[in-house]
Amino acid sequence: MSIEIKGVIIGEGKPKVCVPIVESHDEAILNKLKEFNELEVDMIELRIDFYENIHQEDALRNLFLNIAALQIQKPVILTIRTAAEGGEVEIDPKDYFNVYKLAVEANAFDIYDVELALGTNMAIELRTLIHDAGKYMLMSSHNFDRTPEVDSLMQKFRSMDSLEADIMKVAVMPEDYQDLLNLLLFTVQAKHEYAQKPIVTMSMSSIGLTSRLVGEQFGSAITFATVGKASAPGQIDYQELNQMLDIIHKNIQEA
Repeated sequence: MSIEIKGVIIGEGKPKVCVPIVESHDEAILNKLKEFNELEVDMIELRIDFYENIHQEDALRNLFLNIAALQIQKPVILTIRTAAEGGEVEIDPKDYFNVYKLAVEANAFDIYDVELALGTNMAIELRTLIHDAGKYMLMSSHNFDRTPEVDSLMQKFRSMDSLEADIMKVAVMPEDYQDLLNLLLFTVQAKHEYAQKPIVTMSMSSIGLTSRLVGEQFGSAITFATVGKASAPGQIDYQELNQMLDIIHKNIQEA
């Protein structure tokens, strides 16, 4: 099953190209949002863990209200990537919740990334906050050290599904191409088991590059690209990625 947000259908056809914003200042964030809104990309992610004032409530509220005023025409994901999962900030779960509460109150975003590692109770609180506002929860798990076994990855998705995630995501670090193959095998199996919702998978670094291209065949609904600064190892320039996805899609349609 797919999800449609602002005319973008996530979970159908080509993987949707999402570009991250990793700026630290208000003006730079707002300028990037306006710039990316005009690009040939499907989605935008704001990595708020890069924001210099993430611990200041008034600054966050002001930023989110300014973002809402831009009326971005593409789906926008708000993400706090914690240091434990490769992000830029160490943040208390209560502060994590409060950041998202301010964002929801400002009606600034469409999708909220919630890390599975936050635990069941916090995930339920965040789910309630997000769903009550009519928005979507993307649950994620990132491993920058290795690629867990397929069964372990599947268990993460089962946990996310039980918490009523709308979109489920895992990103892993490969040591070799066998790890990449395992991630792709997991993707196929997960797509079959969770056909009712979009899934997102990726193998990072240059070894995992292929996983960012083959979502249409294997089942991953979103792929992340760069416009300038990357937010994770192995991301490709959005224009090059679009070209490759178009070639793959064209040949699938003609087969």
